[in-house]
Amino acid sequence: MNSEHHGIWSDAGIRFTGFGHYFGSEEISNESVDKATTSVVEDRVIGGVGVRTRYRAGDHETPVFMAAQASRQALERAGVDAGDIDLVVVSHWTDRDYVHEVGALTAAELGMKGPMAFEIAGSCAGFIQAVHTAAAFLTSPIGYRKALVATTERVTRRVRPGSKGAMLVSDGAGACVLEATPGGPSGLIDSVFHTDGALAHMSAAGGEHGWVRSHPDLNDVALSHVREAVEDLLTRNKLTMADIDWLIPHSGTEPLAKGIQHHLGADPARVLTNLSFRGNVSSASIPTTVSELLERGVVKRGDLVLSPSIGGGVWCWGGLLYRI
Repeated sequence: MNSEHHGIWSDAGIRFTGFGHYFGSEEISNESVDKATTSVVEDRVIGGVGVRTRYRAGDHETPVFMAAQASRQALERAGVDAGDIDLVVVSHWTDRDYVHEVGALTAAELGMKGPMAFEIAGSCAGFIQAVHTAAAFLTSPIGYRKALVATTERVTRRVRPGSKGAMLVSDGAGACVLEATPGGPSGLIDSVFHTDGALAHMSAAGGEHGWVRSHPDLNDVALSHVREAVEDLLTRNKLTMADIDWLIPHSGTEPLAKGIQHHLGADPARVLTNLSFRGNVSSASIPTTVSELLERGVVKRGDLVLSPSIGGGVWCWGGLLYRI
């Protein structure tokens, strides 16, 4: 394996010290897609669904509640007290409101007083955006050393009930603790994140019910941007896909998951997602996958991981290169 890295964070000493996950309490087994209502666009974007079980949150399982549950697990696994956290970045878009701010409320739910806490809305790419943002703060002159990144989504509220899309999505939260030790070993090696508002029409949520609608070319456009992010990270770190231990992408649909594997030339045995048994949890997909696979011993500390993603709405894309 080529170990020579030139990532923007490779000398920053930023490590992932704990991951956590939480899913809505109602487990739903998918039956035949023949019973679901659909459309030509939905068929093209979603394909055969490819989700066996999905999860729906109850009314008490708010985005703040789920973020706090996943965060407590991440903090415990990191061996870090909530009071030691300097920064909280929460990715969330599915229950947008004027007030209150989910990031600040999550920090309060965890008993934190005083840390900088805010939310972002990068849709499915929110975990990439949140880690990218947290790393910038951890390497700034401010002196922050410990950050909590949480992702929390109730995606079931953003799809039309009874539709094929409803069979694809789940509610849940993922979290991780990032700790910076300048001059120390780095887990986070590199990251890229971009936006292009001109592509916002590819996927949006609006109208009377706020249900997601997609452009028929969504998967093709998404694949080109995922490939761009991956090529950027591999090229500037002098790596190839063969050097990567695990590709853990946000694979929001079955066609997109298959397309990522095919277009990147990745070994199928090295591509990990939780889409088939957890559903599309939007920005929580990547951290919940890592958390569960660490728990099961599939992914191990020291493994080199590449995680790309795209996000609708403002349309954004990016990726992370890191060691667990």
